[in-house]
Amino acid sequence: RAGFILLWRGQLEQSSFTLRVENIIRAIGDSASWFCLLLIAFVCASVLLRYVAGVSSLAFDELQWHIYSASWLLGFSYATTKRSHVRNDILFNKFSKLTQARIDLYSHLLLVLPFVGVILYHSWSFVEWSYLQNEGSIDPDGLPGRWVIKSVLLIGFFLFGVASLVRVIDLKRVIAGLKRGVADVC
Repeated sequence: RAGFILLWRGQLEQSSFTLRVENIIRAIGDSASWFCLLLIAFVCASVLLRYVAGVSSLAFDELQWHIYSASWLLGFSYATTKRSHVRNDILFNKFSKLTQARIDLYSHLLLVLPFVGVILYHSWSFVEWSYLQNEGSIDPDGLPGRWVIKSVLLIGFFLFGVASLVRVIDLKRVIAGLKRGVADVC
C-alpha cells in the first residue's frame, strides 16, 4: 500500500479513515479508467461511420468529449492518492524526507485546497443554472442534459479536495514521525 509510515520497530499504517477514503477514491479512479477504452471504441466507431458509411453524428462527437472529460475529472483525484501527480522532481528529490513532506503539505494547504475551493464555489452556480434550465447542446443534433457533464466538474473537484485533505492528514503524521526521528516515508 502507498503512504505507509515505516517505523524502525515495525509499521504504522495510514489511519483506517484515510485509508478507507483513499480506497473509495481509487475505486472511482479505477472505474473512470475504463472510460478510456470506451472513448477509444467511440472514436473508432465515429471514424468508421464517417469515412466508411458516410454518416456523421454531432451527438456522437459530443459524447466523446463528455467521456474524455469524465475520465479526466474523475481520474486526477486518483493520481493524488497514488502520489503520481505532477511535481518538480528535479529539485524535490534532492531534499530530505522531512523537507519533501513539508513541501507536499504546504503545497496542498496553500495551493491545491484554495484552488479546489474556488472551483467548487464558482462551479456550483454554473451547474445549478444548467440543471434548472435543463441545458442541452446548442446544436439541434447535440446531446441533451449538458448539466450532467457539468456536474462531473463538481464531483471531480470535490474528490480532488477530499484526496488532498486526506493527504494533508497523512503528511502531518509523517512530519511528526520524521521530527521524532522514528519514521521514514515510503
